[in-house]
Amino acid sequence: MLSHIFALFNHFVTQPAYNPSVQFDNVELVDRPWFPYLCTEVEHWQWNTAGDGHYNFWVVLSGDGYLTCDRETFRLKPGMFFIFSPHQRISANHFSGPRITRFSAHFQPVKSGNRVDLDTSFRLLGREALSVSTLRRRIDTLMRIAMRREDDPLLAEHLYQLICELCSGVEIASDVLLNPRVAEAMRIFREAPSTVESIDELARQVGVSRSHFDREFTRQVGQAPKQFLIHCKMIEAQRYLESSQMRVGEIAEALGYRDIYFFSRQFKQCCGLSPISYRKQIRAM
Repeated sequence: MLSHIFALFNHFVTQPAYNPSVQFDNVELVDRPWFPYLCTEVEHWQWNTAGDGHYNFWVVLSGDGYLTCDRETFRLKPGMFFIFSPHQRISANHFSGPRITRFSAHFQPVKSGNRVDLDTSFRLLGREALSVSTLRRRIDTLMRIAMRREDDPLLAEHLYQLICELCSGVEIASDVLLNPRVAEAMRIFREAPSTVESIDELARQVGVSRSHFDREFTRQVGQAPKQFLIHCKMIEAQRYLESSQMRVGEIAEALGYRDIYFFSRQFKQCCGLSPISYRKQIRAM
């Protein structure tokens, strides 16, 4: 069975001895057996890290979300991949739409049998594989190999081969790199939605007209800024209801609402339950 799996993997992955764009000739797996890791994240998933002491090969297999690294924000889509360097600051979020399914493998680069420190030019953010379906099959095969600890050398070899092919066969997915002004507005919406008094004021804050801001935000994010802001406020409201003892009126005020009834109607429209019913349901679980 395993021989069939390896043959299938080799059918989809060319086997370069060394790719000049990759400054190492193999990888050393880190955090076994927990990684490689494949999962579908929860609704409104968030991930924040100041970075670990290893490299992270990170692939989106399905879903919709956003990722920020090195002051650039990307709209995630299936087939995108990243290789994060040690200690990079990364944040990723899912707001709405299909949940994110991602693959992650922690590694250290190796050359001639020794760990190597890569120079800063080895930076892969927001690249896109040529074939999403082929990439999914390759990841599935990697995960099957990963189930057998005795096959770690083979797993490392195939992970390296996949990285080589992706590095040599793709271009940066420029259509998913958000305009810095749009990215900054998203950050404000996400991190401090209660501070946004009006979309007009936020547009002025990021240095564009309201009409231009509405048009560009909607084009790049797929949702009008007002709708996106409401969604961020409702996510915050859910967290307050789940993890605090604040009353509904206090939550509404904390999110910038002057009318508790308007807040409650908006919450029900977005979440399908009133704030009180939502809290009762969470506590009953």
